[in-house]
Amino acid sequence: MASSGHPPNSSHVDGPLLKKRQARRPSSAAGKSTPARPRRTIRLAEHVRPEAIDLHFELDPGRKDFRGDARYRIRLGRRCRHIEMHSAELRISAVRLRVNDESIVGRVEAHPECETIVLRFDRLLPADEVVLEMRFRGRVRDDLRGLYRSTDRKEPWIASQLCPTDARRFFPCFDEPGTKAHYTIRVTAPADQTVLSNAPISNRSATGDDGHRTTSFETTPLLSAYLIAVAVGPFEASPAARCGQTAIRVYTLPGRQPLARFARRAAVESLARLERWFKIPHPYPKLDLLALPDFAFGAMENAGAVFFRDSVMLLDEKEASAEDRMRAAETIAHELSHMWFGNLVTMAWWNDLWLNESFATWMAYEIVDDWQPDWRIWHEFIHRRERALELDALRSSHPIAPPIRTAEEAHENFDAITYTKGASVLRMLERYLGASTFRKGVRLYIRRHRERAATASDLWSALSEVAGLSVEEIVAPWTLEMGHPIVRAETRRNREGNIAIELRQERFLVLPSRRGNARAKRRGAGQRWSIPWLGRVGRGSRSREIRHLLVRSRQTTDLEATPPEWLYANASEAGFFRVDHGEEGFARLLHALPKLSALERIGWVGHQWALVRAGRARIASALDLIAALEHEEDPDVLAAAERVLALLLERLAPDCGPEIEARLRSWIAQIFETQFAELGLEGPRRENASRRRRRARIVSIGGGLARADAIVVACAERARDHLATGNPLPSGVGDEILRIAASTGAAPLQTALLAAVRNATTPQSRRRSLFALAAFDHGKGLRCTLRATIDPGLAPAVDRATLLMLLFSSPRAAETTWNHLQRVFSKLERQLPPILLARIVGSVANALPSDQAPLVRAFFAEHPLAAGSRVLDQVAEEFAIAKRLRARAGKDLRRYLES
Repeated sequence: MASSGHPPNSSHVDGPLLKKRQARRPSSAAGKSTPARPRRTIRLAEHVRPEAIDLHFELDPGRKDFRGDARYRIRLGRRCRHIEMHSAELRISAVRLRVNDESIVGRVEAHPECETIVLRFDRLLPADEVVLEMRFRGRVRDDLRGLYRSTDRKEPWIASQLCPTDARRFFPCFDEPGTKAHYTIRVTAPADQTVLSNAPISNRSATGDDGHRTTSFETTPLLSAYLIAVAVGPFEASPAARCGQTAIRVYTLPGRQPLARFARRAAVESLARLERWFKIPHPYPKLDLLALPDFAFGAMENAGAVFFRDSVMLLDEKEASAEDRMRAAETIAHELSHMWFGNLVTMAWWNDLWLNESFATWMAYEIVDDWQPDWRIWHEFIHRRERALELDALRSSHPIAPPIRTAEEAHENFDAITYTKGASVLRMLERYLGASTFRKGVRLYIRRHRERAATASDLWSALSEVAGLSVEEIVAPWTLEMGHPIVRAETRRNREGNIAIELRQERFLVLPSRRGNARAKRRGAGQRWSIPWLGRVGRGSRSREIRHLLVRSRQTTDLEATPPEWLYANASEAGFFRVDHGEEGFARLLHALPKLSALERIGWVGHQWALVRAGRARIASALDLIAALEHEEDPDVLAAAERVLALLLERLAPDCGPEIEARLRSWIAQIFETQFAELGLEGPRRENASRRRRRARIVSIGGGLARADAIVVACAERARDHLATGNPLPSGVGDEILRIAASTGAAPLQTALLAAVRNATTPQSRRRSLFALAAFDHGKGLRCTLRATIDPGLAPAVDRATLLMLLFSSPRAAETTWNHLQRVFSKLERQLPPILLARIVGSVANALPSDQAPLVRAFFAEHPLAAGSRVLDQVAEEFAIAKRLRARAGKDLRRYLES
């Protein structure tokens, strides 16, 4: 699932029952909810194993409810009197169990606090194969999970989103990832609607004179419940493209097929490369890609029927930016890699969620880089890694592989640690073992556990078998412990007079451990990683890589007698750790900056800013580094600098007063003004993509951050012309032009942007106009934008949630936005799934004054998040970091700018 080693079952609790925790929202299950002892389901009983499940759904996008019937072929491993399974907010009836030609009626005992039902029978059931039948009814939801409904141009459609734990809201099931069964699905729906599911259609038959028909699908291979997919709507199909034996089709809502060409091409290119990489053909008989305007995540890897948010997948290739193409290609490759890693072989329990998502993340970048090497997509990965490093530098982080007792706890882990830190560790491991060895180990793992569930230990075992070393010993500190190291690297002469690199490691935290928590301090001080360290040293025009396995807190590695002129301590940014070169090393590197690769320049900007936030370096060092990028031509390096400058303007400069903020903007303009003079707002038609992306960053830095008058005026003129006449915006800079123009606060422009959102013909143009509204950050303009965040007729819910998060990054808008969030929070709880709501809450500390921290904590004490409280701990820590940064670095910023 796109956004964004867990221990092998060590935290599992045997047996299905634990103490009840009061549910926040009782579900309406069928049968009488029997007052029973307080209980909480951890795992379903292992002796009840479904083998085949037949489902028949009666679905109509025009209705707000649905019904169905189910037939389960179950293997009972021992005699019992009851069967427990998952069911949430469903009404269950007509429960009957057939065994040895005998039919037994069952009683339904609902446990909404556990999201389960217990089916009780009056006689002892044999340890044998039994057939369970029941009927069920439920409501079509509005919050983008379970079976949910939305509309497109007033025409309704319905679709399922069952990951991680929402299959139980669609049909009674065994909703655990390690429980797999064969599914045979039938859907009765209006005859004029398209019906999609995981398997190819086997039959269509009319149901009578009511205008409905039943679509029957072939039986699936073994699948987990969360991978089941159903959608009903006025969908249109592309012509089939073929990759080997697999037919690939892209489904869209009416009129969108011209936007699907890139996605179909990317799917063919990705699938072909994945089949070669795994050395196994695509494991499912067909591959459908469905684009939906309202979808909670970037995409979901349902076997044979992958559902996407339309803004990720559908592109107008004439107006789409390079970033749009990269995001679409990476997301498609991510989801298709799950067909093998996640679907064919599935995690046994949610503690191995990271393995599914981090492998798909890493693999997607590998696949896209092989298809389009000119995109240099690994540069984008280093940007993405920044968020993971920042999150992992908090005391409130979590291990890649946290102990997960309940399925509910899995909701907390769909974050940058699970996806990006995990992918970074796999990238580091692949480089250490070698690409060929790593690939052979993964292939062995897939072959060995095909159509079954597996654990991270199973993967480490296969890799160890191929590599001839204990992989788990290397990986365990990275996956089982939270946090990451900082590596301090300096060149010195050793006792023999030779040049050596001294390496030191310790845990990197932005905030020190809490005062008085001696145990936490000792644990952090003693934490060690096995770091497959890769550095780069250079002298003159030459450089070379140095490898060393750093396992102790301090080690040295010898060099030749001639000392290098410079040392960079994370070559190609292959390692998931921060680096510190010391003052002398920093100065040497600054002089050698052009000799570093673009990946290293991107990484170094992020590392230096992290040192500033943690109080390990002066703010002058980060600004000196950015100033040295005055003539930088790589767009991704410029983006790294832009991000740091934006954070300074969000968090530090406003607290230093308007004079310092103005001086910082002026300083930014002086650094990059010559680049804008060279590039302008528009280039020639056949300009290469890198130069076009460079222009977008310079326009954004100069007009958005520096607020240079010439750029702002030029953007405002182009925006007015575009919105009035429809004339296209310059290629690659449309987002920046509208956003900078909106910063002028002109009311007619806001009115025009709102109209453009409503009338948009592509997802990119819709989002471009919608997100530009975030620049109206005060007064009437802000109030209008805040109304837009809760207008369901304006844009899909996920886009409106993103607009809300953008407003939290504006110092002028943050307090008013926080007040707005409190007023509409109950409404958002009904409209958004818990994971997405938690992401909105996670953005609250971006620019909100730190004195609001107690109020934020108090509000969420009364309105607990369904996705867990970890994000609130992270928000509280970010507030504390901002307060500390202001106290420590505010004066340094003033002195730097005044000098």
